[in-house]
Amino acid sequence: MKEKKLVIFGQRNFAELAHYYFEHDSPYSVRAFVVDEEYLREPTHAGLPVVTPAQLPTDFPPEQYEVFVAIGMGQVNRLRAGKLAELEAMGYSAASYVSSKAIVAHGVEIRPNTMIMEQSVVQPKACIGRNCILFPSSAIGFRTSLGEHCWIVASKVAESVRLGPFCFVGVQATIGPGLSLGEGCIVGAGAVVLNDAGDHTIFRAARSDQRPAPERMRRTFGVRRPGS
Repeated sequence: MKEKKLVIFGQRNFAELAHYYFEHDSPYSVRAFVVDEEYLREPTHAGLPVVTPAQLPTDFPPEQYEVFVAIGMGQVNRLRAGKLAELEAMGYSAASYVSSKAIVAHGVEIRPNTMIMEQSVVQPKACIGRNCILFPSSAIGFRTSLGEHCWIVASKVAESVRLGPFCFVGVQATIGPGLSLGEGCIVGAGAVVLNDAGDHTIFRAARSDQRPAPERMRRTFGVRRPGS
């Protein structure tokens, strides 16, 4: 029987993913979902009760339950940060999750409402801010610092990088060593960052060309022409 009890704020994909991880790979037992009243559609979800913030202190008091805020990167993570602040003001402590299949160096502090998913690597002396989400196969280099409320998706952040708060780093993006990026930066999928950047900078990778396969390739793979 798990001793720690958890409620998850949210009910969409990220909340379902958090539910799976906490139930199957953590000391927490998930007991309920929480959504704002305007989003309450059904009284249960995934076999658990769904309550509003007004009901939360009575049904799941902060003395007995922790919370995890499973809201995506809306408004570059500000929605999640705002809801976390609201729940902490109500007296709740925020849980964190580190996959048993992640590699996190000894001494790296795991702060509230952080999630580090499988196959991610966090090297020694790295600093991960509060409310950061690292998706599978993310890599955070030696002495790198992530600001609070960041969202990292299978990206490579090299050593000695300083990433400001409220940043998003997309799939297979790379941030070179020793760089500094300001608050609210967005690094798109596949982008390669090789220079420092100020607040609210956007990096975009070139898009892949899309064109019909040549006839020889179609014959090789047995692909017919459209309409043939």
